[in-house]
Amino acid sequence: MLALTNTELEEVRDWLLRTVRLVVDHPGEVAIDTLPGDDRTTFRIKVNASDRGKVIGRQGRTSQSLRVLAGAMGKKFDRRFIIEIDEEE
Repeated sequence: MLALTNTELEEVRDWLLRTVRLVVDHPGEVAIDTLPGDDRTTFRIKVNASDRGKVIGRQGRTSQSLRVLAGAMGKKFDRRFIIEIDEEE
């Protein structure tokens, strides 16, 4: 497996940012914090409170799809990518 470089990590983060911005009504308010760990990286998505449901989707389908795609990307680098949707108001 390949080691994950900062550039590649930024590419994953940028992909996630672009994707989430396409789903929400307030794309300028989307922010993603990257929290690296030993064998995993957590991406914490922050959106406008009114857009949270759009990112989660019906029965969690949108957020689950993001997690599946991020998981597939993580396998390439032998790393887990975890996606969290910030619950703060």
